[in-house]
Amino acid sequence: MAETLQSIIVRGSLLPGAKLNEHALAQKLEVSRGALREAVRMLERSGIVVIVPNRGVFVRELSVKDALDLFDVRHGIAAVAGRLGAMRATDKQLDELVALHEGMCQACEVRDLSRYFDLNSRFHTLIYETANNPRLADLDHRLSMELHLFRRRNLGNAVMLKASLREHKAIVDGFQERDSVAAATAFQKHIQSGRERMLEQLPDTVAAH
Repeated sequence: MAETLQSIIVRGSLLPGAKLNEHALAQKLEVSRGALREAVRMLERSGIVVIVPNRGVFVRELSVKDALDLFDVRHGIAAVAGRLGAMRATDKQLDELVALHEGMCQACEVRDLSRYFDLNSRFHTLIYETANNPRLADLDHRLSMELHLFRRRNLGNAVMLKASLREHKAIVDGFQERDSVAAATAFQKHIQSGRERMLEQLPDTVAAH
């Protein structure tokens, strides 16, 4: 239930700052209001929503500083994930990484941004799965979900998409070669580039804060 509600928020159906309509959501998701409230409490612990006494539940709004702080942490753990993943990935996981990259290339060509978004999310999740460290994967999941609140789905720029795909290819190459240093460096560079792309898309008045 919490994952379903989280997906609705991450995909932009509920924008940052929006108030959750408990009755409408319970009907839409066909769940009891009690089950919905439990899901909301879980998302509050994950930093996705905030509960304001006597006012209701709201999708969390992140500042530029919040987003940059999240990128700082993701940059650090990316090195760990890339290093461990390159050493520990199974052949099946390597095959999936390649397939995901190829799928993103195809989605980019036909401008299927919804499919690109889904494949991109799975690509990042899989990298942490290859590290075979549940605590590391859980940390990235929490950071990613929070960051989506700020970043939304700013993947529409074709130039940025292609730059991201080149970075993905470098990560895949490092994994296939079992080169832990190359994989860690490529993954860190990808996170850093994502930070820079985010800043480039912000209005100057917002990016300055």
